Amino acid sequence: MQAHLFNTMKRSFFTVILLAVIYLVSASFKATNYHTITIKVTNIRNNKGSIQLQIFRSAENYNKGLPWKVKIVDKSEMKNNTLICTFTGIEEGEYGIALLDDENKNKEMDYTMFMPDEGFGFADYYHTSWSKPKFENFKFVLKEDKTMTAKVRYV
Repeated sequence: MQAHLFNTMKRSFFTVILLAVIYLVSASFKATNYHTITIKVTNIRNNKGSIQLQIFRSAENYNKGLPWKVKIVDKSEMKNNTLICTFTGIEEGEYGIALLDDENKNKEMDYTMFMPDEGFGFADYYHTSWSKPKFENFKFVLKEDKTMTAKVRYV
């Protein structure tokens, strides 16, 4: 009888410990919310090449030219000089989105006499200066699905 009582108490003890560990482990995982970013790219001058979208997560990576994600969209889907581009599964946080109208598909901005030959833009920010914009000018905080506009600028 004592052995049976001891085994029952031992099983109960281990069950309680196991449930406590499961609770603590599950409580330590933070729920991450994922969202969709839809970007309407406007003012595209022709259907040659592709649009390259780059998502940056910090000013440091933007300044180094190190995007967190890159998406290349063929311009054959363009209608009325506009393309709709979508990023899915993006977790909450601070981001900035830059784009290049890569007309020759070489994945970099081409220049003539220090002037860009191809278009560029930023989500929800139209840059008119001659210098590279600061990350702070076009960054945003993602807390829910977001729709943005990026108007391509040609110099």
